[in-house]
Amino acid sequence: MDLRQKIIATAFNLFYEQGFHACGVELLASQAGTTKRTLYAHFGSKDGLIAAVLDYRHEQFFALVEQALQGVSGAYSETAYLDFIRAWTHSPEFHGCLFINACAEFSDPNSPFYQQASQHKRQVRELLYQHFVADNSIDAQQAKIAADRAFIFGEGLIVAVQTGQGELVGYFGQAEH
Repeated sequence: MDLRQKIIATAFNLFYEQGFHACGVELLASQAGTTKRTLYAHFGSKDGLIAAVLDYRHEQFFALVEQALQGVSGAYSETAYLDFIRAWTHSPEFHGCLFINACAEFSDPNSPFYQQASQHKRQVRELLYQHFVADNSIDAQQAKIAADRAFIFGEGLIVAVQTGQGELVGYFGQAEH
């Protein structure tokens, strides 16, 4: 892993566990084993690092969702996605959704981080839609409805666990495949 990737991975963990505003540049640099000067040389500013971390998490999350949906089709697609969300929200490293957290910390809809998080959520919906429509057992309108339903339920599960309501996730427990 090169230094830039190490800084991004370290910043991701710190932002995810402590929040964007709670992490100063000195902490980020120190935890990555580098200097503020090097951090600025790679990202220009803390904002540049935040944007890079959101991109990193977007790619990481998409790979996990695609893996969860791989080989799944038809009626099991929605269940597979919700099973993925349930497993993630009950993993020891779960600290909420980085994109929901970004919208909370940067609540101005004109904030670049709010917009980046919003774009991520739109792309998750599109990924789900593409998976449903590729199944060919339902038409495009039904695929949109199924994708939006899976997305809304998934977001609800994330927020439920993130706000201490994890027992509700039992209603969406492991499905029998």
